[in-house]
Amino acid sequence: MKKVTRILVFVMMLLMVFPVAISAIVPYETYTYDIDGFTVPSPHAYVPDILVDSAYIGELAGGLEIPLNGPSDIEADSEGNVYITDNGNNRIVVLDKDYRLKFIIDKFVNSNGVDDGFNNPASTFVVESGDHRGLYVCDTANSRLLVFDQYTGEIIREINKPKTTLYSDGKYSPVSCVVDKYGRIYVAANDRTEGIMVMTSEGKLINFIGAPKVTVTAAEALRNMLSSKADELNTNIATTFVNLDLDQASQEFVYGTCIFNKDEEENQIAAITSKDGTYSPTRLLNAKGKDIMKRNGFFLPAGEVDIITEELSSSTEIPAGPSQVKDIASGPNGVWSIIDSNRCKVYTYDNDGNLLYIFGDIGDQLGNLQRGGSQAITYQGSKILVLDIKTNSFTVYRRTEYGNLLDEAISLQNSSEYDLAIEKWEDVLARNNNFDTAYVAIGKALHREGRYSEAIGYFETAFDVENYATTFKEVRKEVMEIWFIPMIVGIVALFILLGKAFGWVGKVNKAAQFKSGRRTLKEELCYGMHIIFHPFDGYWDLKHEQRGSVRASLIYIIVTVLAFHYQSMGTGFYQNPQGSYNSIFMTATSIIIPVILWVIGNWCFTTLFDGEGNMKHIFMATSYALFPLPLFVVVSTILTNVLVGDEAQIATMLVTLAFVWLAFLVIFGMQTIHNFSTGKNIVMVICTLVGMIFIVFVALLFTTLASKMISFIGTLIDEITFR
Repeated sequence: MKKVTRILVFVMMLLMVFPVAISAIVPYETYTYDIDGFTVPSPHAYVPDILVDSAYIGELAGGLEIPLNGPSDIEADSEGNVYITDNGNNRIVVLDKDYRLKFIIDKFVNSNGVDDGFNNPASTFVVESGDHRGLYVCDTANSRLLVFDQYTGEIIREINKPKTTLYSDGKYSPVSCVVDKYGRIYVAANDRTEGIMVMTSEGKLINFIGAPKVTVTAAEALRNMLSSKADELNTNIATTFVNLDLDQASQEFVYGTCIFNKDEEENQIAAITSKDGTYSPTRLLNAKGKDIMKRNGFFLPAGEVDIITEELSSSTEIPAGPSQVKDIASGPNGVWSIIDSNRCKVYTYDNDGNLLYIFGDIGDQLGNLQRGGSQAITYQGSKILVLDIKTNSFTVYRRTEYGNLLDEAISLQNSSEYDLAIEKWEDVLARNNNFDTAYVAIGKALHREGRYSEAIGYFETAFDVENYATTFKEVRKEVMEIWFIPMIVGIVALFILLGKAFGWVGKVNKAAQFKSGRRTLKEELCYGMHIIFHPFDGYWDLKHEQRGSVRASLIYIIVTVLAFHYQSMGTGFYQNPQGSYNSIFMTATSIIIPVILWVIGNWCFTTLFDGEGNMKHIFMATSYALFPLPLFVVVSTILTNVLVGDEAQIATMLVTLAFVWLAFLVIFGMQTIHNFSTGKNIVMVICTLVGMIFIVFVALLFTTLASKMISFIGTLIDEITFR
């Protein structure tokens, strides 16, 4: 029997040493989430075409006598006409589709018959048809909206500051506006923390919608309740909207952008992965103010996802912090784009919130922008125009063949022509096989056609667990329809076999109960089943009747290691989409080291407080307590391959139950073998946990000192050698 024990110890040493030796020869491959695979798809969908500045306009017919000065907004209509809000010159510059000057709006006669002009105009919006058509201008410092004929530049009407009791401070500085197909006017105004103003076509204020939420800590709330100067102390002011655009597809939903203050940056960064719309700088609001934006992509559709710290930014010159979304533009086929003035990049998404492409950067060459200067963006047909306030110019980005393919694929998908859409998406993948959105789109198209088995492969390639779960349920349904009866027969047979196995184990334990002398290995292993259901009697006999052994304990540890290694390798896609796993060495270490620490820690404290169990008893009791883990872990791992969505919680619950069972067995085992009272045993358990932490600390400290000592000796030897 001693020989068997030595063999088991040798096997455990191999489990720990063999992977280390192998990893020295063959590098261990780990699977990581490549964030760049989603944020920087290639090839480019848009490339810079021309830079339009005052000199460029001046070279064309018509010219521009006074150069652009701090333009704040750019807009284009369906005919390609471009409207530039030349803020520094208090005028609107209108260009045709080829960027030739058509006319300038700077002087007009107001409703009182008096010559008038703009004062710090912020933006424009074009309504091309219907009773409410015209060029709407936010005349910010004059607290009004002005409507002009977009073809002649003649003034049509004024919409002055609304008279209302909804706010009392009287502030009204409109910076952005849109008009929906019903004539409702949506206005974003400076210092209006109530949200977006909704007005009738005559300018009567209806209400406010979409006000971003404010985070207030419990301490701040209590302070505000108790202080008579709560308004002065309160720094948690709601974020205001900085730009609006109308959804081209519906002509009634409103895109809005807001920039959070420094206090909310951490929440905004956390929302990138959680996709919490509360801290999203981009919103899509309906008439009631409900945010209906779809955020089904891998990350929050809010610009950059790979955020670096200020320290790293200062050394690499890469911008830190979340994106500063200055403007948003709605494009064709539900596509929309935002401009990040912090990184001078344009991010474009589909109507599900999937990132399609990124272009732009910080720099002076064509296609790059000045940091902080890029603050307005608009679509001009298939082109995208980006305004740079620091260079008083705008860059025209031309759509490439790759971009055309994306546009065609999205258009076909939106019109439910799935067969043709799949072909286009495959053409996209032929040019960019890392484009996960294309895999997801093909998977969705196949799902709609009922080709579920094919669709699953595309979702797996894109690591899209949500759509995978939906499609997997359909595949599972198909399998169940074919194999339902054989599966029922198999499950019944399995339970019968388990019943017979438990019965056989019970007979073995009953026979061994009255057996004198040392038990066989079979009897020692089967005894684990008795312990997990009868811990007090089981642990008493384990110690006093020698029903267990060290060799059986070692086998339990090995089986537990193998079970967890199987969990690492065999967990289903839904719970492990990246296919990541640990080496058997790491798995063995994560189990064996805690067992060793527990045994040593418990022995140290119980020896001082009259514990009757020795280190061997503690080791056996702890090892036998592991018995539920392999059973539940294996079953849970199998279930992860057939359960998805909310069902997957069942697999997680089984593992949790196993660990709870393990904890109770260990606690009851220590109480029995040491003959402690319940109170004293709980104190010893807590002391043991503290002791484990202390042992780890000492081990790390010793390792650190030893490595420094070795490094010092090596340096000393090098110095002596060279001198």
